[in-house]
Amino acid sequence: MLFSLKNVPKGSLVQSIESPDGSYTLNTYVSRNTLSLDAAGGELVNKKTIYWNYPDSSRAVKWINHNTVKIGNQTLHLDTDETYDWRRDDQWIREEPPQASVR
Repeated sequence: MLFSLKNVPKGSLVQSIESPDGSYTLNTYVSRNTLSLDAAGGELVNKKTIYWNYPDSSRAVKWINHNTVKIGNQTLHLDTDETYDWRRDDQWIREEPPQASVR
């Protein structure tokens, strides 16, 4: 299948988190009942969607440094345009990520 993060539903804005040096702002969204459980999205402001996970109703965000962010249990390197899309993850398990581990 051909999947793209361009057309995932945006949902409701939950929070905006700025990178430590202020060069990025990440908006996180929750899409209620998109499939049967909530889904979460993360979008770099004025850039693109970089995170799409299902199920995920309370994604946690932690900036590791100015261009690396951990969303849920996924660490993304923004300087290499890394993204996460659960539909492309061969190791994906249908369960909420362990949010408490990233806080």
